[in-house]
Amino acid sequence: MRVLDVREPAEYAAGCLPGAVNIPRGVLEFKIDNIPVFKDDKQSPILVYCQSGGRSALAAEALQKLGYQPLSLAGGFGAWKDAGGAIATPA
Repeated sequence: MRVLDVREPAEYAAGCLPGAVNIPRGVLEFKIDNIPVFKDDKQSPILVYCQSGGRSALAAEALQKLGYQPLSLAGGFGAWKDAGGAIATPA
């Protein structure tokens, strides 16, 4: 599954879900179609997350309107981290 981090770059740089691509919520609609992993595939699901779940819920709504299949991570990165989920450091 593709993973989309809609937090700001500094948040993303401090740690992210493994394999996540960062596109901040504020520019999502402008940039999503330019990222190769998302560009040609609107049918595969995208796990969307932010820090606590608010931005990712808004991002999921926007992505759905663009024809994508988003799933918003309840509780966001904070809940993932608290549950002991794997954390990666972006390259």
